Amino acid sequence: MNVQISDKSSHDPVCDMHITDAYMRWALEAAEEVAGKNGLGVVLRQANLKHLIDNYPQEKLAVSGTISYEEYANLNAGLLNFFGRAAKSMTIRIGRISTRRAIDQQSALFGIAALMAAKIMPLSMQLKMLFDAQISGFQKLSKSVGEEYAAHSEDCGDYFMFSIQTCAMCAGKTANQPICHLYTGTLQESIKWLTGKDLDVRELECRALGAPACVWQISKKPIN
Repeated sequence: MNVQISDKSSHDPVCDMHITDAYMRWALEAAEEVAGKNGLGVVLRQANLKHLIDNYPQEKLAVSGTISYEEYANLNAGLLNFFGRAAKSMTIRIGRISTRRAIDQQSALFGIAALMAAKIMPLSMQLKMLFDAQISGFQKLSKSVGEEYAAHSEDCGDYFMFSIQTCAMCAGKTANQPICHLYTGTLQESIKWLTGKDLDVRELECRALGAPACVWQISKKPIN
């Protein structure tokens, strides 16, 4: 079933939040790598983001206040519409590529040194430290402009639950299925980087479906 996405009939306050400049840049660079420059140009025009064509934000780990969650959600929706039946796999791939770029640039913000030390710890502890570091890093960036990034992780035994109440992927959108595959890719890639394992990551709930938060289940059992 192809994804069907539309704007919410009432204003979503999450749309008004602002995303880190570098995150949008890395997403655009990853999307260009996957869709091609011309393909991304089509996406940006159709997503009301033509001002970003050949004009990517600076690679700054700061929130300048010029790029909104609404714009990021428009990019995500545009990519999903562009890829059609392959939308899920292709946007997961984009999420993974952009995350690899982010890991190389965010050592201080996300405590990469401490996470590296966690590689010798049990898997549950590695995952807890990873998710705590992600949430803390995003919260610091949001607080720098007086905003609140709301997320939570919980160890449920055989799996972790990771939830985001202020999700940039689906801000202001409604859909017929979960649409935050970009962040699924982020979780997959960051887990692979830290643990060396591929774990099953599934979005179970999505704000675009009316849920209060986007929720992912991360299995502790390696896929291979």
